[in-house]
Amino acid sequence: AKESGLSFLRVGADAGDGDIAVQAIHDIKKAGLKAFYSAMKAYLLTPDQLAEEGKMLEQEGLDEITIMDSAGTMFPEQAADYVKALKDAVAIPVGFHGHSNLGLSQANALAAAAAGADEIDCGLLGMARSAGNCATELAAATLQRAGYLPDVDLYGLLHYLDETLIPAMRGYDYHVAVNPTELMLGLTGCHSAFLPLFQKVAREEGVSLLRLIADVSAIDRKSPSEALLRETAQKLK
Repeated sequence: AKESGLSFLRVGADAGDGDIAVQAIHDIKKAGLKAFYSAMKAYLLTPDQLAEEGKMLEQEGLDEITIMDSAGTMFPEQAADYVKALKDAVAIPVGFHGHSNLGLSQANALAAAAAGADEIDCGLLGMARSAGNCATELAAATLQRAGYLPDVDLYGLLHYLDETLIPAMRGYDYHVAVNPTELMLGLTGCHSAFLPLFQKVAREEGVSLLRLIADVSAIDRKSPSEALLRETAQKLK
């Protein structure tokens, strides 16, 4: 892995079994790579117990630890508790990895970030095992709205999904839980009843539907007129 240009390897073990990862961590460090660790099924331990395990692994040379909600069973307050406990116990970065089995992966990501998590694991369109991971685009949008990730090109990401990845996944019958347009409605507070008008104006004026929704909604979310949409579209050209 080192010779092929990778900079880190991630070791994984169930929470409570960290001792079986120690040799692997030593080998990874000896090879000149950074050693990351996934505490899988983190909920098997209490936050304090997991923090103690993280402290032990840090002493063995670990460079980063990630809390894995492997079954997607945590509530936001639990995600925050685990992050806080780890952040208080170790000096290395702490990540959070959630699944969507309860539909809470996005809420858990926000709670983890607010609690001090340094990294959030995501998957484009939520693609991952079982009910999927926190969707990258949802994480980028909501975390950016919450004041994080100011340099992320959200529109570039959403246009890539709309124009490239979602069409490519249709051949695999992949269902997108929240598409970029629906995401933008939620992000800006634009009611879906106005969507046909936005689509019509965006198509006729040749502008980005997503940017039109965002810019118009910043002015009028209650009852945007076609005149306002067309005026805004002209400014987007």
